[in-house]
Amino acid sequence: MDFIRRAWLFTKAKIGRTVLLIVAFSAILIFVLSGLIINSAANVSIDNAKKAAGATVSLSVNMQNVIKQAQSSASTSSSSDSSTSDSGAGKRFNIDMPTISESTAEKIAKLDGVKAYSFTYQASASANSGIEKVSSSGSSSSSSNAQGQGGPGGDMAGGMGGSQEDFTISGTNDLANNTNFTSSYKIASGRAIKASDEGTNNVVIEKTLASQNDLKVGSTFTLKDSNDKTYTMTVVGIFTTTSSSTENSIQYMNTMYTALSVANAMKATTGKISTATYSMTNPANADTFVKAANKLVDSDTFQVAKNDQAYQNVKSSLNNVASFARNIVIIVAVAGAIILALIIMLMVRERRFEIGVLMSLGESKLKIIGQFFFELFMVMVVSVGIASAAGNVVGNVVGQQVLKQQTTQTTSSAANNGAPAAPGGNTNSQRPSGNGGGFMGRAGGAMGIGQSQAQAKALEKLNIKTSFSEIMMLVAIAILITLIAVGLASIGILRLNPKQVLTN
Repeated sequence: MDFIRRAWLFTKAKIGRTVLLIVAFSAILIFVLSGLIINSAANVSIDNAKKAAGATVSLSVNMQNVIKQAQSSASTSSSSDSSTSDSGAGKRFNIDMPTISESTAEKIAKLDGVKAYSFTYQASASANSGIEKVSSSGSSSSSSNAQGQGGPGGDMAGGMGGSQEDFTISGTNDLANNTNFTSSYKIASGRAIKASDEGTNNVVIEKTLASQNDLKVGSTFTLKDSNDKTYTMTVVGIFTTTSSSTENSIQYMNTMYTALSVANAMKATTGKISTATYSMTNPANADTFVKAANKLVDSDTFQVAKNDQAYQNVKSSLNNVASFARNIVIIVAVAGAIILALIIMLMVRERRFEIGVLMSLGESKLKIIGQFFFELFMVMVVSVGIASAAGNVVGNVVGQQVLKQQTTQTTSSAANNGAPAAPGGNTNSQRPSGNGGGFMGRAGGAMGIGQSQAQAKALEKLNIKTSFSEIMMLVAIAILITLIAVGLASIGILRLNPKQVLTN
C-alpha cells in the first residue's frame, strides 16, 4: 500500500494543483448532481400531478352516431317522397336525443378506480313568480333566451331543442364533485346540491341572478315548465364565477342547479340523465376504466371517453424537464471525464521522470496507475462534499428556469391552438357545466382551459431537494468519471519504458 502513501504525500506537496483539480472536479459534480436532483424532482412532481391534475371519464351521447342516424333516416324519407314531391331535398331532419339510464351510470360508478362521480340532466323552465332572468341591456327576449339555453350545462340536448325558456335547469346528484363546475365556479354562500336533495326542490343559483331578485339562502320562488306545471324552489346555495372569461356572460347567470328529480320532472321523465362524469383515483388507470365502462353501454348510442389532458400536459412538461436533466448528467459526466483525463495526461507528461524512477526501482505499472487513481480519488471526495452543499442551489435555479420555459411553451401552445370547435362551429369552452363534460365541455378541458387551481399549481414549482439516493448516485458517477479519466491517462503510462525515460 506504499502507492497510497505516495498519493497522499504528492497531494499535500502540490497543494496548488490539488486545489485546481478540486475546483474543476467540483464544477463537474455540481452540474451532475443538479441534473440528478432535477430529474428526481420532476419524477416526484409527475406523481403529484396525477393527484392534482387528475383525470375524468365522461359518459355521454355519441353525437356523431346520433346525427348520422338522423341524416340517414332523413335521406331515406326524402328518397321515398321524391316520386311525389320535388321539395324532398330541402327537408330538415329531426334528432331524437337519447337519454342515459341512471341505473346504467351507477353500474359504471361501481367499477374500480372511481374517486367520485356526478350525473346531470338538462331541462328548461320559465319564471313564474318571485324571480326574473338576467338580461343584457338592449338585447331582445328571443336572443337573450337563446343564449341562456346554451348555458352552463354544455349539453347538446339542451341546445338542440330550440326552447325559448328563461332558465337552464341543470339537475345533478353531486355538484361539489362536478369537475366542470368546480373548475370555473365556487359556492359563494350556502351549499352545493348533493345526493340527499333528491326529491326536493332545492336549488343553487348564480350570484348576479340572486342579487337582481333579492334572493338569498332560504328564499323561495316559483318556476313553471313547458306544461305549465309549477315548482316552488328553495335556494340552498349561491354560486359565482372564478374565471374572468365568464364574468360578463349572461348564459351562466340564468343557469340553476337542482336535484336530478327536478330536471326529470320538468321533462316528464324518470331516472334519466344526459351525462355522467367519473373522477379517477389514478389517471394512469383511465384507459382500463374506459374499456370496462364501454362494455356496459350501447356504443352505437353512447360513448365513454376519458379527459386526462390536464394531467398529460403537466406530465409532458415535467417529462421534458426530466429529459433535460438526464441529458445534463450524461453530457457533463462524459465531458468531465474527458477534461479530467486531459488534465491527468498533462500531469503524466510532467511526471515522466518520477514514473521512470519508480519503474526502475521495481514498482509495477499497476501500482503507479493506482497512485494516480488515489490522488484523483482524494480530490473526488472533497469535490463530492462541495457539490452536495451547492447542488441544491444550482439545481433549483436551473430546474425552475427550465420548468418555467416548459410551462410557457405549453401555455402558449394551448392559447395558439384554442379550444377545439364543437359541432356547429361553437368554440366556447368556458361553459360552467353541471354535466361533468358533455362534448363541448370536454373540448375546453382538452386544452387545459378551465383547469382547477390545484391543476395549475402542479406546474408551478419543482421540489428541489438533495436526498441520500442522489448523493450515492453522485458518488457512483464520480468514481466512474475518475476511473475513465485515469484509464485514459494510463494508456501513456503503460507505454513508458524506464530505460528510455531515464536516458532521455
